[in-house]
Amino acid sequence: MASTVDQPTEFRWDRLTAASALGYCLLVSALSVGVVLGELREQFNISGVIAALHGSTFGIGLLVSGVWGVAFVDRVGRGNALRLAAAAMIIGIAAFCLGQSWPITLAGTALGGFGGALLVMVMPGLISDHHGEHRAAAFAAANGAPGVAGVAFSLVIGFTLAAGGSWRVSYLALTGVIAIALALVAYPVALPQGTGDVHFSLSHFRNRNVLVPYLYIVNAVLTEFTIGVWAVVYLKEIGETSGGIASALGAVFGLTMFLGRMVMPATMRRFGAATLSASFTLLAIGGVIMCLAPGLLAKVLGLTLVGWGGAPLYPLTVDRLYRRADGQVDSVSLGAICALASGTAVTIGPLAMGVVADAVGLRWAILVVPALALLGAITQRPRTSPSAR
Repeated sequence: MASTVDQPTEFRWDRLTAASALGYCLLVSALSVGVVLGELREQFNISGVIAALHGSTFGIGLLVSGVWGVAFVDRVGRGNALRLAAAAMIIGIAAFCLGQSWPITLAGTALGGFGGALLVMVMPGLISDHHGEHRAAAFAAANGAPGVAGVAFSLVIGFTLAAGGSWRVSYLALTGVIAIALALVAYPVALPQGTGDVHFSLSHFRNRNVLVPYLYIVNAVLTEFTIGVWAVVYLKEIGETSGGIASALGAVFGLTMFLGRMVMPATMRRFGAATLSASFTLLAIGGVIMCLAPGLLAKVLGLTLVGWGGAPLYPLTVDRLYRRADGQVDSVSLGAICALASGTAVTIGPLAMGVVADAVGLRWAILVVPALALLGAITQRPRTSPSAR
């Protein structure tokens, strides 16, 4: 087959893009622990903090990858790094599903989280090198496809629990399907190797064109990832429904994230520079509805708005980093900076909500999400200065 290294003249789905999307789908497997956190809380009688740690291990892995990952990828190469990432996620998921105590399940999420972190560090630079100026559409497409995987996890595991079956078997089976598909699609793909001039340093953050977009990514991921981890638990405990129904209804978050990213070009044409601010605002409204509106269906409606609002946040904030730092920082180092941003948010967000939930209850802890969204809507509103874009 023809090499995919040459940069396309416009965004298109090709084998490398499909492999990237499947890689993110495998990441969804590693991060879908939120779908069964309610079951773990009951089985192991764990606190909100311990439950949240299952979601935060990914963030810790991102922080480690962000600081030391560039040198590692430079030594082993992008291809080997991605293969190691996939292997770590698969082994970690197996340990999580088969573990019969919370230390084992936590260790599994830690290993899967480190593998996912390595993938997240490498993938943005790879997509940027391959798609060039069309990277925003490519980011949205590659990050949109995993929404289907998220929906599948929610629905399949929800129906399994409702039927009295084992979520562990369904979880492993879905992961196996994704892993096989990834292997079949990715095996022949040639990867762009980047600039070959990699000098990652924390001193990059002295550059305002790195620091400000980094903080925007942190805010975006804090807002949408935190609710993704806690949504099913919230529907089960505050919506007062069964684990199976909560898991199935939680699929609306992944579905709306997927649909929102697929229609992102149309959304951007409609709202232009205000897309980010409008998305944050919609997410904030959804979070308030989840907290205050009575009844399960109203809370699902709130979660739907959260998904729609959250969909554009990560692709657009990552694109902003690459645009503002273009020519000043190499693409591999920018990937590490993205990993650090995501790691900061993923480590803090779910854990902070767990702490607040233990202190004031999960219903009121959800207000952390709209508060963060309002911060994003204000700080990322359109500005007239070119440097602010």
